[in-house]
Amino acid sequence: MRTRIASGFLVALLAGTASLCAMAADPPPQSLPPMVQRAQPGAGQRALQPLTGTWKVEKSLFVAIGTPDKPARGEGMTTKREWIGDGRFLHDVTQGSFNGQPYFRAGFLGYNNMDQRYEWVTADNFTPTLMAYQARNGSGPNVSGQPIDMKGQFTDLGITGEANVGKNIPMRTVIRIESENRHVFEIYFTPPGGSEVLADRMVFTRVP
Repeated sequence: MRTRIASGFLVALLAGTASLCAMAADPPPQSLPPMVQRAQPGAGQRALQPLTGTWKVEKSLFVAIGTPDKPARGEGMTTKREWIGDGRFLHDVTQGSFNGQPYFRAGFLGYNNMDQRYEWVTADNFTPTLMAYQARNGSGPNVSGQPIDMKGQFTDLGITGEANVGKNIPMRTVIRIESENRHVFEIYFTPPGGSEVLADRMVFTRVP
C-alpha cells in the first residue's frame, strides 16, 4: 500500500513539473498534491519573461578600477538568459571582456513562491565570492514598470578600498524592466560609515 501511494505521488509530481512552465496562463490542476501545486511557476516567474533571450551589454563599474566620473567599461559583452527547472529559474550567462581581461558571470534569478520574493545569485571570474540577493518577504511578483529590489551583503576583498578589507558591505541589486527590448541591472554598495553608492550598472539591449 505504501509503495502504491508513493508511486502515485511521484507520478503526480513528475507530471506536474514536466508539463507546466512559468509562461503557463492557467493555474496548476487541482488534482495535483498541494505541495506540488505550491511549487509550480506562476505570476512571479511570468513577470521575468521580458528578460529572456540574447542581449548586448553595456557594463560600467564605478568602484575599484572605476570612479563615478570615469567608470571602467566592458567591451563586446553579451548575455544569454533561458528558463531552466521547468520554468522556475532564469539561467544567466554573461561573457565578454572588462578592463582588458576576459569576463564571465553566471547567475540564477527566480521567484520564491513561499516567501513571495525574488532571489538572485551570481558567480563571476573577478571575485571568489557567490553574490546572493533577496527581495523583501511578501514583496510579491513584479508589477509592470516597478523595479525589482533585492538586498545582500559580502565580505570586502578591497573592492570599496583597502581600508575595508574583511569588512561586511551591504549591497543591493535593482532590476528595471523598461521594455521587452531593454532593461537595466544596477548594484549599490554601502561602505562602512558611508552612504550608499552606485557600484555597477549593466544596460541590456535585445539582440534581434
